[in-house]
Order: sequence, then C-alpha cells, then structure tokens
Amino acid sequence: MRSFCELQIAMALGALICFFVAMALRATEMYGTAYRPGTVAYFLGDVVYLTVPVVAWMIVCGRGWRHSIEMAAAMLVPVTAIVIVGEVTHSAYLLWLINAMYPAMSLGMAAYMLFRRQIFNIPRSTGNPFRRLGAPPRS
Repeated sequence: MRSFCELQIAMALGALICFFVAMALRATEMYGTAYRPGTVAYFLGDVVYLTVPVVAWMIVCGRGWRHSIEMAAAMLVPVTAIVIVGEVTHSAYLLWLINAMYPAMSLGMAAYMLFRRQIFNIPRSTGNPFRRLGAPPRS
C-alpha cells in the first residue's frame, strides 16, 4: 500500500507539472490552439507527464529499469485500449480521456503491483535513495 501511495504522489506531481506547462503553452499564440484539451498533443503530454515521474521514482527507489519500464507499460495498457476502442468506433474520445486517463493509469499501476507483488514487498534500504544513483556519500 505504501508503494502504491508513493507512486500515486509521483503521478500527481506529474499531473501538476503538466497543468502548469499546459497553462503556459495555452498562453502563447503559437501553441495556444495546438495544445488544448481534446488534441493529440495534449493527450501525449498527459501520458508523458503522468508516466515519467512514476518511472523515475521507481528507479530512485531501486526497483530497476526493467520493472520501471514494465510499470510504464502496465499504466499505458488501459489508455491504449481506450484509444483503440475510440478509433474503431470513431468517437470523440480524446476530450473525455483527459478525465479517464488518471484512473485508467492507476488501475494499470495497481494491476501491475498485484501481478509483481514480490517486487514491492522487498524492503528498501534505509538512508539516502540518491546514493544508488551514483551520488557520493555525505561526510
């Protein structure tokens, strides 16, 4: 449960950053019309800003690249399914996908964590998590 909450916090921070980036881009003339809810650019921005912080946090916590990429894939499977169904049915799914994306990605995250339960039950080492990234220890 703790790992799920940590990853949700990382995803929420990504959503917050995405919100501020979207506000800044919509204020410009060049990107104001291209980067708005309901466009492919906005959808892809959401995907990136919700997924990358989760992957980064998993790497910082020592879960490794393989499991981090698997988590990203698990988060993207429900969104991809929605996109495929939307394209096949020719519906205007991009606009409502903005609201459905976060819960869909959270569902994928929870499913992966249940499937790979043993990875998230391993106790993490105490201390500075950035030490694993090659930072020298403090003296």
